[in-house]
Amino acid sequence: MKNKLFNRFIGVIDERDEYQQQEIHKELAFSGMILWILTMLLMGVSLVIDTIHNQLSFVSISLLIINMTYALYVIIKLRKGHVDETDCASIEEYEEKKNQLKKSSSIAAIMWGFFMLITMEYLFPYLATGEIDISLFGIIIWIAAAVFFGTAIYLLSKSKLKRHF
Repeated sequence: MKNKLFNRFIGVIDERDEYQQQEIHKELAFSGMILWILTMLLMGVSLVIDTIHNQLSFVSISLLIINMTYALYVIIKLRKGHVDETDCASIEEYEEKKNQLKKSSSIAAIMWGFFMLITMEYLFPYLATGEIDISLFGIIIWIAAAVFFGTAIYLLSKSKLKRHF
């Protein structure tokens, strides 16, 4: 059934050779990533519009469910196939990759924390009520959330490093 659906989707009636299948998979993967990013942006726009109107629409909820289901599906499939793992042949290579993960996780945490702080403490309150209420508690919460996010990303990424030494 998967092959039938695949062939109908790309508009062919017979099987493709290995090179053609690889190129088709590459294009479908890229277009899937682009569509996921676009639906995430659309979800953000929908959430902003909902905030302005002080309501939560079916579109925002649907886009959230679709995007999170797709992301979870991709993560599960990649984990199941072990294609998201990074092999390390030596202790030096392992330590180098671990340091890279620390740096990238820290940058991701800072970016995420800053974005969430601005969005949740300034942008959405302003759009909803026209006022901004700056509180130290909100800043501390988003700093703690960013630390948690960065730590979780680091630990998850580190678990994908496989030692072969």
